Amino acid sequence: MDIFNDLSIDPQHDDTLAHQLKQQIAWMIASGKVEPGDRLPTVRNLAERLGINLHTVRSAYAKLEAEGLVETRRGRGTHVLPFEPLRIARQSASLRSHTVGVILPSWTNPFYHSFLQGVEEIAEQDQTLIFLCNTHDDNNTAARNFAQLAAKQVDGILVVSQGLCELLTQETGYRNPNMPVVTVDWPDCDGYSVQIDLESVGYQATQHLISHGHRQIGMITFAVEASNIQPIHHGYAHALEGAGLSSDTSLVVSVSSFDMASGAEGARKLLFLPQPPTAIFAISDTLALGAMSTIKQAGLRIPDDIALVGFNNIPLAALVEPGLTTVAAPAVDLGRAAMGMLRDLIAGVGPANRQIVLPTNLVVRQSCGC
Repeated sequence: MDIFNDLSIDPQHDDTLAHQLKQQIAWMIASGKVEPGDRLPTVRNLAERLGINLHTVRSAYAKLEAEGLVETRRGRGTHVLPFEPLRIARQSASLRSHTVGVILPSWTNPFYHSFLQGVEEIAEQDQTLIFLCNTHDDNNTAARNFAQLAAKQVDGILVVSQGLCELLTQETGYRNPNMPVVTVDWPDCDGYSVQIDLESVGYQATQHLISHGHRQIGMITFAVEASNIQPIHHGYAHALEGAGLSSDTSLVVSVSSFDMASGAEGARKLLFLPQPPTAIFAISDTLALGAMSTIKQAGLRIPDDIALVGFNNIPLAALVEPGLTTVAAPAVDLGRAAMGMLRDLIAGVGPANRQIVLPTNLVVRQSCGC
Protein backbone atom coordinates (compact mmCIF):
# COMPACT_ATOMS: atom_id res chain seq x y z
CA MET A 1 0.00 0.00 0.00
CA ASP A 2 1.52 3.31 -1.10
CA ILE A 3 0.47 6.21 1.11
CA PHE A 4 3.71 8.14 0.56
CA ASN A 5 2.15 10.64 -1.81
CA ASP A 6 -0.29 11.76 0.89
CA LEU A 7 2.35 12.37 3.54
CA SER A 8 4.45 15.49 3.98
CA ILE A 9 6.76 16.60 6.77
CA ASP A 10 7.67 20.22 7.49
CA PRO A 11 10.81 20.65 9.65
CA GLN A 12 9.89 24.33 10.18
CA HIS A 13 6.50 23.51 11.71
CA ASP A 14 5.97 24.01 15.45
CA ASP A 15 4.86 20.37 15.87
CA THR A 16 7.52 17.69 16.12
CA LEU A 17 8.13 15.53 13.05
CA ALA A 18 6.81 12.47 14.88
CA HIS A 19 3.62 14.29 15.84
CA GLN A 20 3.09 15.53 12.27
CA LEU A 21 3.46 12.00 10.94
CA LYS A 22 1.22 10.50 13.59
CA GLN A 23 -1.54 13.04 12.95
CA GLN A 24 -1.51 12.49 9.19
CA ILE A 25 -1.74 8.72 9.52
CA ALA A 26 -4.50 9.09 12.11
CA TRP A 27 -6.43 11.21 9.58
CA MET A 28 -6.00 8.53 6.93
CA ILE A 29 -7.46 5.99 9.33
CA ALA A 30 -10.34 8.28 10.32
CA SER A 31 -11.22 9.06 6.70
CA GLY A 32 -10.92 5.45 5.52
CA LYS A 33 -7.91 5.94 3.25
CA VAL A 34 -6.28 3.11 5.13
CA GLU A 35 -8.63 0.36 6.27
CA PRO A 36 -8.62 -2.18 9.10
CA GLY A 37 -6.02 -4.85 8.37
CA ASP A 38 -3.96 -2.67 6.02
CA ARG A 39 -0.24 -2.81 6.63
CA LEU A 40 1.63 0.46 7.06
CA PRO A 41 5.03 0.94 5.36
CA THR A 42 8.02 -0.39 7.25
CA VAL A 43 9.82 2.06 9.49
CA ARG A 44 12.91 1.99 7.25
CA ASN A 45 11.00 2.48 3.99
CA LEU A 46 8.93 5.35 5.32
CA ALA A 47 11.97 7.06 6.87
CA GLU A 48 13.90 6.84 3.61
CA ARG A 49 11.00 8.13 1.52
CA LEU A 50 10.35 11.11 3.81
CA GLY A 51 14.00 11.78 4.48
CA ILE A 52 13.65 11.56 8.27
CA ASN A 53 15.24 9.55 11.06
CA LEU A 54 14.19 5.95 11.77
CA HIS A 55 13.47 6.90 15.37
CA THR A 56 11.00 9.59 14.23
CA VAL A 57 8.89 7.06 12.32
CA ARG A 58 9.20 4.53 15.14
CA SER A 59 7.99 7.18 17.60
CA ALA A 60 4.99 8.05 15.41
CA TYR A 61 4.02 4.38 15.11
CA ALA A 62 4.39 3.94 18.86
CA LYS A 63 2.02 6.86 19.48
CA LEU A 64 -0.54 5.37 17.09
CA GLU A 65 -0.25 2.03 18.85
CA ALA A 66 -0.62 3.63 22.28
CA GLU A 67 -3.87 5.22 21.08
CA GLY A 68 -5.21 1.89 19.87
CA LEU A 69 -5.17 2.73 16.16
CA VAL A 70 -2.54 0.25 14.99
CA GLU A 71 -0.82 -2.89 16.21
CA THR A 72 2.83 -3.85 15.62
CA ARG A 73 3.97 -7.46 15.76
CA ARG A 74 7.49 -8.72 15.26
CA GLY A 75 7.86 -10.24 11.82
CA ARG A 76 4.40 -9.04 10.66
CA GLY A 77 4.82 -5.28 10.67
CA THR A 78 2.33 -2.58 11.70
CA HIS A 79 -1.34 -3.09 10.82
CA VAL A 80 -4.42 -0.87 11.21
CA LEU A 81 -6.88 -2.08 13.87
CA PRO A 82 -10.68 -2.24 13.38
CA PHE A 83 -12.26 1.20 13.02
CA GLU A 84 -13.62 2.65 16.25
CA PRO A 85 -14.36 6.42 16.24
CA LEU A 86 -13.72 6.83 19.96
CA ARG A 87 -10.17 5.61 19.51
CA ILE A 88 -9.64 8.63 17.29
CA ALA A 89 -11.32 10.88 19.87
CA ARG A 90 -8.86 9.81 22.58
CA GLN A 91 -6.02 11.59 20.78
CA SER A 92 -7.71 15.01 21.10
CA ALA A 93 -5.28 17.77 21.92
CA SER A 94 -5.35 19.74 25.17
CA LEU A 95 -4.61 23.00 23.36
CA ARG A 96 -7.54 24.97 21.96
CA SER A 97 -7.94 24.94 18.18
CA HIS A 98 -10.90 27.38 18.22
CA THR A 99 -12.80 25.04 15.92
CA VAL A 100 -15.94 22.95 16.48
CA GLY A 101 -17.61 20.31 14.36
CA VAL A 102 -21.32 20.13 13.55
CA ILE A 103 -22.67 16.81 12.24
CA LEU A 104 -25.99 17.29 10.40
CA PRO A 105 -28.25 14.79 8.60
CA SER A 106 -28.98 17.20 5.73
CA TRP A 107 -27.93 20.56 4.32
CA THR A 108 -31.10 20.97 2.27
CA ASN A 109 -33.64 20.98 5.12
CA PRO A 110 -34.48 24.64 5.94
CA PHE A 111 -34.81 23.74 9.63
CA TYR A 112 -31.05 23.23 9.84
CA HIS A 113 -30.37 26.57 8.13
CA SER A 114 -32.09 28.29 11.05
CA PHE A 115 -30.35 26.02 13.56
CA LEU A 116 -26.95 26.94 12.13
CA GLN A 117 -27.82 30.63 12.37
CA GLY A 118 -28.10 30.19 16.14
CA VAL A 119 -24.86 28.17 16.29
CA GLU A 120 -23.00 30.86 14.35
CA GLU A 121 -24.25 33.67 16.60
CA ILE A 122 -22.60 32.04 19.62
CA ALA A 123 -19.50 30.80 17.77
CA GLU A 124 -18.73 34.27 16.43
CA GLN A 125 -18.54 35.68 19.95
CA ASP A 126 -15.12 34.08 20.42
CA GLN A 127 -14.20 33.68 16.73
CA THR A 128 -14.73 29.93 16.66
CA LEU A 129 -14.56 28.32 13.22
CA ILE A 130 -17.26 25.76 12.35
CA PHE A 131 -16.69 22.56 10.37
CA LEU A 132 -19.94 21.18 8.86
CA CYS A 133 -20.49 17.52 8.03
CA ASN A 134 -23.49 16.22 6.03
CA THR A 135 -24.36 12.58 6.79
CA HIS A 136 -27.33 12.22 4.41
CA ASP A 137 -29.22 10.56 7.28
CA ASP A 138 -26.67 7.74 7.48
CA ASN A 139 -25.37 6.75 10.92
CA ASN A 140 -22.26 5.07 9.53
CA THR A 141 -21.31 8.31 7.81
CA ALA A 142 -22.02 10.17 11.06
CA ALA A 143 -19.62 7.87 12.94
CA ARG A 144 -16.95 8.41 10.28
CA ASN A 145 -17.48 12.19 10.45
CA PHE A 146 -17.09 12.03 14.23
CA ALA A 147 -13.73 10.29 13.85
CA GLN A 148 -12.57 12.74 11.17
CA LEU A 149 -13.43 15.76 13.31
CA ALA A 150 -11.64 14.21 16.26
CA ALA A 151 -8.60 13.51 14.09
CA LYS A 152 -8.58 17.20 13.15
CA GLN A 153 -8.60 17.96 16.88
CA VAL A 154 -11.62 20.22 17.01
CA ASP A 155 -12.45 21.56 20.46
CA GLY A 156 -15.90 19.94 20.55
CA ILE A 157 -18.69 18.46 18.43
CA LEU A 158 -22.43 19.02 18.03
CA VAL A 159 -24.21 15.86 16.88
CA VAL A 160 -27.58 16.91 15.45
CA SER A 161 -30.57 14.60 14.79
CA GLN A 162 -28.31 11.53 14.56
CA GLY A 163 -28.46 8.23 16.44
CA LEU A 164 -24.92 8.11 17.82
CA CYS A 165 -25.94 7.62 21.47
CA GLU A 166 -24.57 4.09 21.72
CA LEU A 167 -21.23 5.20 20.30
CA LEU A 168 -20.96 8.29 22.47
CA THR A 169 -21.71 6.54 25.75
CA GLN A 170 -18.94 3.95 25.28
CA GLU A 171 -15.97 4.28 27.62
CA THR A 172 -14.78 7.81 26.81
CA GLY A 173 -17.73 9.46 25.08
CA TYR A 174 -18.92 12.38 27.16
CA ARG A 175 -16.24 11.73 29.76
CA ASN A 176 -13.43 12.79 27.45
CA PRO A 177 -12.38 16.22 28.76
CA ASN A 178 -10.62 17.03 25.47
CA MET A 179 -13.57 16.17 23.25
CA PRO A 180 -16.84 17.60 24.63
CA VAL A 181 -19.95 16.48 22.74
CA VAL A 182 -23.48 17.88 22.84
CA THR A 183 -26.31 15.98 21.18
CA VAL A 184 -29.19 17.95 19.65
CA ASP A 185 -32.70 16.81 18.74
CA TRP A 186 -32.14 13.20 19.74
CA PRO A 187 -33.92 12.25 23.00
CA ASP A 188 -32.81 9.50 25.39
CA CYS A 189 -29.09 10.22 24.99
CA ASP A 190 -27.01 10.31 28.16
CA GLY A 191 -24.74 13.29 28.63
CA TYR A 192 -25.22 16.89 27.59
CA SER A 193 -28.05 17.59 25.17
CA VAL A 194 -30.50 20.17 23.88
CA GLN A 195 -33.93 18.93 22.82
CA ILE A 196 -37.31 20.09 21.51
CA ASP A 197 -40.52 19.13 23.31
CA LEU A 198 -41.42 16.78 20.48
CA GLU A 199 -44.40 15.09 22.11
CA SER A 200 -46.11 18.46 22.35
CA VAL A 201 -45.63 18.85 18.58
CA GLY A 202 -47.74 15.82 17.76
CA TYR A 203 -50.27 16.67 20.43
CA GLN A 204 -50.75 20.33 19.48
CA ALA A 205 -51.10 19.64 15.76
CA THR A 206 -53.54 16.76 16.20
CA GLN A 207 -55.57 18.42 18.94
CA HIS A 208 -56.00 21.54 16.82
CA LEU A 209 -57.38 19.48 13.93
CA ILE A 210 -59.69 17.65 16.34
CA SER A 211 -60.96 21.03 17.56
CA HIS A 212 -62.08 21.70 13.97
CA GLY A 213 -64.23 18.57 14.10
CA HIS A 214 -61.93 16.18 12.24
CA ARG A 215 -62.10 12.50 13.20
CA GLN A 216 -60.09 10.97 10.34
CA ILE A 217 -56.63 12.52 10.79
CA GLY A 218 -53.81 11.15 8.69
CA MET A 219 -50.11 11.48 9.40
CA ILE A 220 -47.15 11.66 7.01
CA THR A 221 -44.02 10.59 8.86
CA PHE A 222 -40.42 9.46 8.37
CA ALA A 223 -38.12 6.94 10.13
CA VAL A 224 -40.79 5.86 12.59
CA GLU A 225 -38.34 4.14 14.96
CA ALA A 226 -36.02 7.15 15.27
CA SER A 227 -35.60 8.64 18.71
CA ASN A 228 -36.64 12.10 17.53
CA ILE A 229 -39.72 10.83 15.67
CA GLN A 230 -41.32 8.52 18.25
CA PRO A 231 -42.31 11.33 20.68
CA ILE A 232 -44.21 13.06 17.87
CA HIS A 233 -46.16 9.86 17.31
CA HIS A 234 -46.88 9.61 21.03
CA GLY A 235 -48.32 13.12 21.00
CA TYR A 236 -50.47 12.28 17.96
CA ALA A 237 -51.80 9.13 19.68
CA HIS A 238 -52.44 10.91 23.00
CA ALA A 239 -54.49 13.62 21.29
CA LEU A 240 -56.61 11.01 19.53
CA GLU A 241 -57.04 9.02 22.73
CA GLY A 242 -58.04 12.13 24.67
CA ALA A 243 -60.79 12.80 22.12
CA GLY A 244 -62.04 9.22 22.31
CA LEU A 245 -60.72 8.40 18.83
CA SER A 246 -58.93 5.16 18.01
CA SER A 247 -55.61 5.13 16.20
CA ASP A 248 -55.90 3.77 12.66
CA THR A 249 -52.53 2.53 11.42
CA SER A 250 -53.67 2.86 7.79
CA LEU A 251 -53.80 6.63 8.33
CA VAL A 252 -50.10 6.77 9.25
CA VAL A 253 -47.90 6.76 6.13
CA SER A 254 -44.10 6.53 6.38
CA VAL A 255 -42.03 8.03 3.55
CA SER A 256 -38.38 7.79 2.57
CA SER A 257 -37.22 11.35 3.22
CA PHE A 258 -38.20 14.77 4.57
CA ASP A 259 -38.34 16.43 1.15
CA MET A 260 -41.40 17.75 -0.71
CA ALA A 261 -41.44 14.86 -3.16
CA SER A 262 -41.83 12.46 -0.24
CA GLY A 263 -44.63 14.61 1.18
CA ALA A 264 -46.41 14.48 -2.17
CA GLU A 265 -46.06 10.70 -2.26
CA GLY A 266 -47.36 10.38 1.30
CA ALA A 267 -50.43 12.46 0.46
CA ARG A 268 -51.15 10.31 -2.61
CA LYS A 269 -51.15 7.18 -0.44
CA LEU A 270 -53.58 8.78 2.01
CA LEU A 271 -55.92 10.08 -0.69
CA PHE A 272 -56.12 6.65 -2.32
CA LEU A 273 -57.42 5.01 0.89
CA PRO A 274 -61.02 3.70 0.77
CA GLN A 275 -61.80 6.23 3.49
CA PRO A 276 -59.25 9.03 3.06
CA PRO A 277 -58.61 11.40 5.96
CA THR A 278 -60.29 14.79 6.21
CA ALA A 279 -57.11 16.27 7.71
CA ILE A 280 -53.39 15.54 7.51
CA PHE A 281 -50.58 16.24 9.98
CA ALA A 282 -47.14 16.10 8.35
CA ILE A 283 -44.17 15.89 10.71
CA SER A 284 -42.24 18.57 8.80
CA ASP A 285 -43.23 21.62 6.77
CA THR A 286 -41.40 20.28 3.71
CA LEU A 287 -43.55 17.14 3.84
CA ALA A 288 -46.66 19.30 4.34
CA LEU A 289 -45.81 21.50 1.34
CA GLY A 290 -45.34 18.41 -0.83
CA ALA A 291 -48.70 17.11 0.42
CA MET A 292 -50.28 20.47 -0.41
CA SER A 293 -49.25 20.15 -4.07
CA THR A 294 -50.76 16.65 -4.33
CA ILE A 295 -54.02 17.75 -2.70
CA LYS A 296 -54.37 20.65 -5.14
CA GLN A 297 -53.52 18.46 -8.14
CA ALA A 298 -56.29 16.09 -7.05
CA GLY A 299 -58.75 18.96 -7.40
CA LEU A 300 -59.32 19.24 -3.65
CA ARG A 301 -59.45 22.50 -1.72
CA ILE A 302 -57.43 23.27 1.41
CA PRO A 303 -58.89 23.49 4.03
CA ASP A 304 -62.48 22.98 2.74
CA ASP A 305 -61.97 19.42 1.53
CA ILE A 306 -58.91 18.50 3.57
CA ALA A 307 -57.08 20.40 6.32
CA LEU A 308 -53.30 20.42 6.69
CA VAL A 309 -50.83 21.09 9.52
CA GLY A 310 -47.02 20.88 9.46
CA PHE A 311 -44.07 21.20 11.84
CA ASN A 312 -41.07 23.58 11.94
CA ASN A 313 -42.47 26.91 10.71
CA ILE A 314 -39.94 27.38 7.91
CA PRO A 315 -40.19 30.75 6.08
CA LEU A 316 -41.98 29.23 3.07
CA ALA A 317 -44.89 28.12 5.30
CA ALA A 318 -46.14 31.72 5.47
CA LEU A 319 -45.74 32.36 1.74
CA VAL A 320 -47.82 29.55 0.21
CA GLU A 321 -51.54 29.78 -0.48
CA PRO A 322 -53.24 29.00 1.78
CA GLY A 323 -50.75 29.79 4.55
CA LEU A 324 -49.58 26.63 6.30
CA THR A 325 -50.62 26.15 9.92
CA THR A 326 -47.64 24.62 11.69
CA VAL A 327 -46.08 23.89 15.07
CA ALA A 328 -43.07 26.21 15.32
CA ALA A 329 -39.76 24.66 16.31
CA PRO A 330 -37.35 27.10 18.01
CA ALA A 331 -34.57 26.25 15.55
CA VAL A 332 -32.46 29.38 16.10
CA ASP A 333 -32.77 29.10 19.88
CA LEU A 334 -31.87 25.41 19.59
CA GLY A 335 -28.63 26.36 17.85
CA ARG A 336 -27.84 29.08 20.39
CA ALA A 337 -28.47 26.76 23.35
CA ALA A 338 -26.46 23.88 21.87
CA MET A 339 -23.44 26.01 20.97
CA GLY A 340 -23.64 27.82 24.31
CA MET A 341 -23.56 24.50 26.16
CA LEU A 342 -20.66 23.23 24.04
CA ARG A 343 -18.73 26.48 24.59
CA ASP A 344 -19.12 26.08 28.37
CA LEU A 345 -17.88 22.49 28.22
CA ILE A 346 -14.86 23.50 26.13
CA ALA A 347 -14.05 26.21 28.67
CA GLY A 348 -14.27 23.64 31.49
CA VAL A 349 -17.45 25.16 32.91
CA GLY A 350 -20.13 22.63 33.82
CA PRO A 351 -23.51 23.77 32.41
CA ALA A 352 -26.25 24.25 35.02
CA ASN A 353 -28.39 21.60 33.29
CA ARG A 354 -27.22 18.51 31.46
CA GLN A 355 -30.36 18.61 29.33
CA ILE A 356 -32.30 21.58 27.99
CA VAL A 357 -35.78 21.06 26.51
CA LEU A 358 -37.20 23.93 24.46
CA PRO A 359 -40.96 24.45 24.06
CA THR A 360 -42.91 24.68 20.81
CA ASN A 361 -45.99 26.69 19.84
CA LEU A 362 -48.76 26.42 17.27
CA VAL A 363 -48.72 29.04 14.50
CA VAL A 364 -52.23 29.28 13.07
CA ARG A 365 -52.73 30.18 9.41
CA GLN A 366 -55.40 29.20 6.87
CA SER A 367 -54.56 25.58 5.95
CA CYS A 368 -56.26 24.18 9.07
CA GLY A 369 -59.56 25.97 8.54
CA CYS A 370 -59.08 28.91 10.89
